[in-house]
Amino acid sequence: MENDVKQAFSSLRGPERRSKNVCFTLAILICLLLSSCNLTPSHLSAAKNIPIQHNGRIKSFEAFSRTTVQLITGKQTWQKKSAVQVIFDGLTHREKIDDLEWIRINYAKLRQTLSLPQEKTFFSTNQVIPSIDEVVALVRHSQAKRNQDIRPTKLEQKAEELYSQLMTIQHLESGESITVVPSVDENARWQSPFEAADSGQRTADRKDFENLLQLYGQGNFTEFDQAVHQWEEKVAVLVSPATRTKIALEGYYYDIQPFEWAWIFYLLAFVFLTFFAATPPHPFDFAQGMPLRPFDGAQGRFRLVGTLSVFLAVLFHTLGIALRVIILARPPVSNMYESMIYMNWILMVFAIIFAVTQKTLLPVSAGSLISAFVMIYAHLLPIDSSMDVLVPVLRSNYWLTIHVMTIVSSYGAFGLAMALGHRHLFLSARNRFTPQAELDSDQLIYRVMQVGVLLVGIGTVLGGVWANESWGRFWGWDPKETWALITFLGYLVIIHLRHAKWLDNFGLAVGSVLGFLLVLMTWYGVNFVLGRGLHSYGFGSGGIIWIIYYLVFEAAFLTWVIFSKLKINRA
Repeated sequence: MENDVKQAFSSLRGPERRSKNVCFTLAILICLLLSSCNLTPSHLSAAKNIPIQHNGRIKSFEAFSRTTVQLITGKQTWQKKSAVQVIFDGLTHREKIDDLEWIRINYAKLRQTLSLPQEKTFFSTNQVIPSIDEVVALVRHSQAKRNQDIRPTKLEQKAEELYSQLMTIQHLESGESITVVPSVDENARWQSPFEAADSGQRTADRKDFENLLQLYGQGNFTEFDQAVHQWEEKVAVLVSPATRTKIALEGYYYDIQPFEWAWIFYLLAFVFLTFFAATPPHPFDFAQGMPLRPFDGAQGRFRLVGTLSVFLAVLFHTLGIALRVIILARPPVSNMYESMIYMNWILMVFAIIFAVTQKTLLPVSAGSLISAFVMIYAHLLPIDSSMDVLVPVLRSNYWLTIHVMTIVSSYGAFGLAMALGHRHLFLSARNRFTPQAELDSDQLIYRVMQVGVLLVGIGTVLGGVWANESWGRFWGWDPKETWALITFLGYLVIIHLRHAKWLDNFGLAVGSVLGFLLVLMTWYGVNFVLGRGLHSYGFGSGGIIWIIYYLVFEAAFLTWVIFSKLKINRA
């Protein structure tokens, strides 16, 4: 009798508890969406689209501002101001730029070397200039090492970053980088309103831009907005319709922030599909499957919400990639940031394909979580997300499309296999699998991994063909080439061991998790840890702490799974 009462009470509380969980989830979503809102004041909405020639292309003033502020401060906003507002404030008070404490120096050893206070992270130009000789010496040592294909020390790399920050501020203070005055020929060098006029014909008068800045400094935003529109009309005469369209699309790209919306909806999809739409309806207790349909009943409605969230996430994700492709007229895999964004897009494409063919939402659920984390990592890691021209060796849309997109697509397949492997191990450690469900999970991981092996094999061979065209040799044991081969062979070993039945389904799941560490080394480690070889155009530094966090998580997860499995086997 007592047990019956408890069961009845629990069944009454179930819907209430679930409703509270849904409300809590939606509240978190709303907070995330509000946090991604644009900080640009309304009086600068038109100024964001002022054309400017910067880093080899004509872009929007917002794109220029974001790149500049990101380089100096480490973020695209500063003191709760948008990048455009920061730059306009600086241009109207150029005499005070050297006093702004906005140079981010987050490496303690560099601060110590320059005799800067250890308790601070942001400094002004005037505070750094007394130690400029030490900075220059470190930069020279770094360049000498790079010329000999030797990786500079972290101190030297940070000194290079600081030197770039100082040069950027200097060009901003002099107005040299504000090249907003076009020439008759769109492709010719644009001028800054702060430099001496040349003999070229200029339809837009530099004095108009100076007046525009003066109105902004006076706080006369109504007339400032009018002056901005007049300036853009004059510049439009000398800018082609195609360029104007790209600038407008670039402004739209920054306004809607598609990738921020995408990872939020991916998280929402994972939460609804995993915690509310599973069968039976308990967190992570979906070992028996997660059918695409029906959508009736409470679980069906949650399944529908999760499915719609996936649709919206992929929609924003695809829109963001498409906008970057149109704006830059190149495939979306030209730098580390773009490759991460494309990787988790193709991951979701594979997830949807396998979901349809296997008639289960499990790949979509697992893929959504990994896609969200990949996007979050893309913003946490110190990688450049700006849209600039490529180094000469990458200016081949043909090879970018064939080689790089094939390789990165293989990373997407391996990422999905890794996600499914985590799910398999989690359920196995909790002893939730039925024999048939365990077999289905094993086959799904195996098929996804086979797709990845096929793609990375083809991509590696195509990379050799491109290397022969660019460097005159098919293979040279460059670190990038070597680790791509290691990744291919590593997964090939896992596939063959499973085919020969030397690995059971538990071993395959472990292999899918450990195998992705090879992808991580090939993809990020070679560029940001080793930093050597002919693929120097993709090199960077930093972010190792986030990789360490990931490795610690995987070590803890696998340790828990193995001990749980041993405990189950002993029982």
